[in-house]
Amino acid sequence: MVKPFSLIAIVAFATTLTSCFKDEAPNNECDIVEARIQVENPDEVFFQQSNAELLGIESTKTDLIFPDLRPNSDVTALPVYFKTTPGATVSPESGSAQNFANGPVTYVVTSEDGQYSRTYRVFIKAEEANQNPDQPEDQLAYIHYNFENYSLDPATSKFYMWSDYENGYNWATGNPGFSIARGSAKPDQYPTTPLAEGYDGAAVKLETCDTGPFGVIVNMRIAAGNLFTGVFDSKSATKEPLMATHFGDGSYNQINYRPVTLSGYYQYTPGATFKDKNAKVVEGRIDRGDIYAVVFRNVDSEGKAFYLTGDNVLTSPQIVALARVPNVVKTEGGWKKFAVDFNYIRELDAAILANKGYSMAVVFTSSIEGAAFEGAVGSTLLIDKVSIAYKK
Repeated sequence: MVKPFSLIAIVAFATTLTSCFKDEAPNNECDIVEARIQVENPDEVFFQQSNAELLGIESTKTDLIFPDLRPNSDVTALPVYFKTTPGATVSPESGSAQNFANGPVTYVVTSEDGQYSRTYRVFIKAEEANQNPDQPEDQLAYIHYNFENYSLDPATSKFYMWSDYENGYNWATGNPGFSIARGSAKPDQYPTTPLAEGYDGAAVKLETCDTGPFGVIVNMRIAAGNLFTGVFDSKSATKEPLMATHFGDGSYNQINYRPVTLSGYYQYTPGATFKDKNAKVVEGRIDRGDIYAVVFRNVDSEGKAFYLTGDNVLTSPQIVALARVPNVVKTEGGWKKFAVDFNYIRELDAAILANKGYSMAVVFTSSIEGAAFEGAVGSTLLIDKVSIAYKK
């Protein structure tokens, strides 16, 4: 019989094998852990200093995407410096000037013993100059999220991922965490999956799922279906689950406009039985979903990059505005439209906004208390045709 603590140790060990090394071979790691652009005139190139570096790069990530540089910045001879795992070497050499004007530059990292290597792509580009400089400030413009662009995770092919861009992913889910608990699940058995027939074209299906025996062991018995703009850190999924969701993290989520309205279409069906974290039935309680978008200051008091997490996504003092759909309960008769304005706790600073000092996180979940591992298995939220109306 495998003791519970032994099983946990086995799973924890398995989740560390995302790097390209084997335990029995010393000095054979080949990962980039940090990347930094160094220029003589940073204020003229970067919207903010934190945009010059990528820190804490996950070992599974091989596409490294820097936030856009200021319009008209020269990207034809940029030096990028890398911090690697001990002893590894980089080709082209770390700090050598490279031309990013024609797309990503490929770097190969080789382990100290020369036995292992990994290929990375680094993306750096300047933001396009304003194509409509004469657009009235009060005129609304729109960002549309249609959820048509999805694919299986390229590293594992176990679960689906979504993006609105050609390179990289601006949407994240808790699917990587679910794969730790139920690694044998098929892609369509995960909490967040595509729905072929949505309101118009494809939609997203979020369903609260049972995490099985592993979930019982670690007292994380459910996984709410979720989808959010940001990053999911699978390394924190079982140790510090609230820290795993990086809401609004990443260059795609920095904004230089004022969000006005969050709108879209949804359907919601609560699961049959609401249970607390300890699997006790909460009599009379019916599950609800949650739909919201939050705008926040993306640099902390020390000038370091900042994002929201599961413990402060609605409470952080960095938050400046919130748009939240009230009472996401059972719907009848098909798709239901939602539209809710952003409530500004304080006004945006024009200079900070111009330098992309704010970010926005858009969040959907099938169980409003899913972060606390409370909800009803089977609760389902369908989402489609989401838009953000904004002003420059």
